Formats: sequence, C-alpha cells, structure tokens
Amino acid sequence: MAAKKTTIEGAATEAFETLTSFSPDAYKEGYEKFAKGMSSWADFQRGSVEALMASAGVLAKGFEKAASSQVSFVKEQFEEGVATAKAAAATKSVQEAIELQNEFFRTSFEKNVGQVSKLADHWTGVAKEATDPLSKRYGEFVELVQSYRA
Repeated sequence: MAAKKTTIEGAATEAFETLTSFSPDAYKEGYEKFAKGMSSWADFQRGSVEALMASAGVLAKGFEKAASSQVSFVKEQFEEGVATAKAAAATKSVQEAIELQNEFFRTSFEKNVGQVSKLADHWTGVAKEATDPLSKRYGEFVELVQSYRA
C-alpha cells in the first residue's frame, strides 16, 4: 500500500511541477500561436466560401446557357414541325406526304442527337470549370494541414 501511495504522490508531484513550470512567457507564446492559427483558419474558411460561391456562379451560368440553348432548339424544332405539317397537308399524294414526314423525322432525330451531344459537351465543360475553385481550395487545405504538422 505504501508503494502505491508513493507512486500516486510522485505522479501528483510531477504533474504539479509540470503545471507550475509554465512561465507567463510560455503561456503567452502558446496563446499567440493558437490565436495566429485560429486567424489563419478563419481566413482559409473565408476563402473556401468565396470558392464555393464562384463554383455556384459557374453552375448558375451553365444552367442559364443550357436552358437558353434548349429553348431555342425546341422553338426551332416546333417551327420545322409546323412547316412540315403544312407542306404535308398541301401535297397531292399520300406518298409525297409520307416522304416529307419521313425526311422530317430523320432530320429531327439527327438534330436531337446533335443537341444531346452539344449539351453533354456543355455540361462537361461546366463541371470542369465549377470544380476548379474547389480543387484549388482542397490543395490549399492540404498545404495548411501540412504546415500545422511542421
């Protein structure tokens, strides 16, 4: 029992001596280092929010451009459909009307495939552009974490 008491007393004494060995200068230095770290972290977070907003702006512009493109495409397709229907109604034979309609369907299909390809390319570009600010922030985050490890 005496050995346990000595060990506990020794540990308590050591802990007390460690605690009292911190000078006001050491405490001040530690606090300043902590405050500097928190300030740099706040600056980093501010930059992260700015990167997120830039990314959201790119996405918004991407949606706007895609919607505008799609509206003009649909309008054009509708007008061509109406024109084809009028032309088919004005034909003198059923065979001629069927040929007009077949041509319209063929060209419409090709245009739709082209539009899908165009939109896919657009969204690929938007995705790359939108992730760029976030990727840069991630790299800066890794550097920041590495600097704290040093």
